[in-house]
Amino acid sequence: MSVTPIAWPTLTVRPSNFTWHLLPHSQTWTSPLNGSSQTQELPGARWICKLPYRKMREDDWRPWTAFVARLRGAAGRFYLSPLHALPARGVATGTPVVAGAGQTGASLTTSGWTNSTALILRAGDYFHVATANGRELKIVTADVNSSGTGTATITFEPPLRGIPANGAALEVTAPTTVMRLSDDSQGQLDWSGVRYHDTSIECVEAWL
Repeated sequence: MSVTPIAWPTLTVRPSNFTWHLLPHSQTWTSPLNGSSQTQELPGARWICKLPYRKMREDDWRPWTAFVARLRGAAGRFYLSPLHALPARGVATGTPVVAGAGQTGASLTTSGWTNSTALILRAGDYFHVATANGRELKIVTADVNSSGTGTATITFEPPLRGIPANGAALEVTAPTTVMRLSDDSQGQLDWSGVRYHDTSIECVEAWL
């Protein structure tokens, strides 16, 4: 069953701290005879996040509880940005799009950037792009310069799961990915005073 992601709630507070990382997907086999090991990389690396909030006032915890209720536990989906890495460090100007059909792997040929711009994106910047498997969030792994015609090749992680269409837009200003709660017990409120509540969620990237 397809689930429509909902927007992150508008809050007046930011997380008290923030954990965010890419969880690779691999299997390791260790020989019981000599201890040598072999590791196989598998597709399916995904973003993992934890967001705790401390001393939320009523104007925040009420929309928060409504947001959590709408998710119906891990069944729901929502859009989330890498809050620690916005805005991009690169210039990030232009109207970037995928340049060429059938692209796969961990690099992408793009066009529509501002012409002849050094550091149009920098290592550690994020972007998202729509593919045949849904929206995908990527981290740029090497600095990017645009050519005299506004083209640029971006290297990133994790590799594409789906194939983006020629002309698909890249979002570099406020990139997001689709997340779900890690389990049904996330998002509960803890009373910490007459007017304040604490809460925390752990979430994981989700796709069809």
